[in-house]
Amino acid sequence: MNDVTESSSDSESESERDLREAPTFELEHLVDDETDPSELTVFAPATDALTTEWLTVDRTDAVPLDRVR
Repeated sequence: MNDVTESSSDSESESERDLREAPTFELEHLVDDETDPSELTVFAPATDALTTEWLTVDRTDAVPLDRVR
């Protein structure tokens, strides 16, 4: 008899597989002021796109990476 209930370890393995299969991106960043930054801008340094693409985050809205889920 096959159990259709998935255990938490199975879903963790699936989640880990998803992360390994996720696309990767080469990104760079700049800050508005090296000594006291208030904004961080993340961008792809080399792209074939004809548009300019970037993401800027104000320091007060930033979240540490270890708190990102």
